[in-house]
Amino acid sequence: MEHEKVKLPKTIINVLDNEIKQATMWLNVAQPFTTIAAILNEMNKTTFDSDLFWWINLPANQWKLIDALRYGYEPEPEPRWGIKSGNCYMIDSCLWRFANVTPELVIDCEADFDEKYEADEVVNKLGFGEVVDLNKVGKADD
Repeated sequence: MEHEKVKLPKTIINVLDNEIKQATMWLNVAQPFTTIAAILNEMNKTTFDSDLFWWINLPANQWKLIDALRYGYEPEPEPRWGIKSGNCYMIDSCLWRFANVTPELVIDCEADFDEKYEADEVVNKLGFGEVVDLNKVGKADD
C-alpha cells in the first residue's frame, strides 16, 4: 500500500525541516519520537502563544507528524477562495464576469482571493453567489 505525503502548514514544515537536519547530523537518522520530542523541547523554550504550540498540542496533529516522518510531507496548498454562482465561477474580479470554467482557470485568471472575507465582501455587494474553497471544490468534482 502506497501512502500519500502528508500535507502540513508551512510554519510546521520550517521547524520540522530544521529538526530533521539536526537529528540527522547527531543520530544519522530522523526518528519520529526524538524529532517530535525535540520540537516540543524547542517550543517550551520559546512561547506558548505561537501557532506551532497550539498546532502540535492537538493529538491528531501529533499523529499527522508521525505519518509525515514515515511517508514524507509537503506544504498544504495556499488558501484560494473563489466565487461561484450556479455552475459558473467569477473569472474577472474587476468586471465581475462569470463563466462556466474549472477552479484551476479561476486561479490562472487571478480571480481568486487569498482571504475569505475579501470574497465574502464581493458576494455581499453582488447580492448573489457563494464563496468556495477552490482547493477543495475541484477535488470534489473529479
